[in-house]
Amino acid sequence: MTEDLDSMTPTHLDATDSSSNSNNATAEKSTRSTSCQVAPTMSNSSLATLEYSIHISPRRMTRDLATVFPNQDLSNLLVVPTFQKCKHEMVAWDAEIAKEKDDRLEDFIRWSTALHKGLEKLGHWSDMTDPASGYPSFSERGRDIYPDVEGCQLLLKYDFQNTGCCKVLLHPKWGSKIYPATFFTTAPLDALQKVIAQVEQEYAA
Repeated sequence: MTEDLDSMTPTHLDATDSSSNSNNATAEKSTRSTSCQVAPTMSNSSLATLEYSIHISPRRMTRDLATVFPNQDLSNLLVVPTFQKCKHEMVAWDAEIAKEKDDRLEDFIRWSTALHKGLEKLGHWSDMTDPASGYPSFSERGRDIYPDVEGCQLLLKYDFQNTGCCKVLLHPKWGSKIYPATFFTTAPLDALQKVIAQVEQEYAA
């Protein structure tokens, strides 16, 4: 995956087409993003049980995120993709799946809000985007939205499948039984890791 593909609008962040994805699946699985600062790690607390990783935002991603988070200095931006394991395949849609999506969204909001408050106390900006809308939760909305699937695919090189109407991300361990969501901050890496540890300790499961 090349730097030329780092566009964060849903229309342009099309990291691979289905044929190239198929041909390069094995190579992509073995490719580790140079932006990755913390490899996928489990976080367990009473707020949420999720897997997160921490990445330095690629230059072009940062440029495009300026239209998601307008008037915000995104220098030294860290992007934190998260995944919650689900009981159901998130491709289909029925009342039970809709409830699970709502539950996972609430868990992510609780976890991200705790991180946001901890980082704010240290004087650092942070935000999360609502996976349902793509808009920021704590900051002013821009003209564009953040597409979690494309962003996670870009940063982690995960495979995906086309369902006709949308792309479905495939987690290497959990397949499509996942709820992806993303947190952002301009805090230093050590400050973010400190707050994550504090949240896990304060809200021990």
